[in-house]
Amino acid sequence: MRTMLEIQALQTLGSTDNTSANSFTNSNSIFSDMIDEMLSDASTTNNAKLSSLLGMSSSSSSNIMDQLSSLTGMSTGTTNNSLQSLLYNGTNSVYIPASIQAALAKMQSSTSLDSYVSDDVIGSTAYANSLAGANKYADIIEKAATTYNVPAKLIASVIKQESNFNALAVSHAGAQGLMQLMPKTAQFLGVTNTFDPEQNIMAGAKYLRQMLDKFDNDPTLALAAYNAGASRVTKYNGIPPFKETQNYVKKVMNYYTA
Repeated sequence: MRTMLEIQALQTLGSTDNTSANSFTNSNSIFSDMIDEMLSDASTTNNAKLSSLLGMSSSSSSNIMDQLSSLTGMSTGTTNNSLQSLLYNGTNSVYIPASIQAALAKMQSSTSLDSYVSDDVIGSTAYANSLAGANKYADIIEKAATTYNVPAKLIASVIKQESNFNALAVSHAGAQGLMQLMPKTAQFLGVTNTFDPEQNIMAGAKYLRQMLDKFDNDPTLALAAYNAGASRVTKYNGIPPFKETQNYVKKVMNYYTA
């Protein structure tokens, strides 16, 4: 019966009909008919059918309504109408069984925080250990940071977002290597092998420096330019209204400030 109550509750979710509490007993739903039949049985001396369906004892010493009350959390002596009204609490309201609430809560709590971190969160603990992969390229990153006066952690944060520290990464658009340099950009920056970690990181850091210089050392605008192009940042006088670019800036800044 509990399962059927849950099914009935789910069926009514999202309903826009102005259904009253008493309409449950008048419904043509097969679930409504079955539940009504069982509730009728519960008020008679013949409780064997309901007991078997609920998986409860049908001994004469145990009142079937007491057992049903323990399942629903209602007090002993509850009438059939009260039991039926479990599914409703006024017009368009519906009872959500505890088991369904628990399942939804479990689903929400198991969701990866890194994937759904709030857009407004900066320095979230979700990003605290995200740059561990940069250790492999620590010497090159430090060299690039010193050469172009760009924070080493900012360089590492860009690498994390661009390639997740995979030196052989290639995007669907053709960007290559750790800092995902486009072939023409790489050529302009003097790169002969975009998959060489040192060449790639040094060129990427140099480009970041150019963007920082262009946008008054504002890292968010420099990152937006790195992702969408400097001309678009200039055109919109700020981070372009592109979801991809906005998410890119937020994630890199989260890595950087964590």
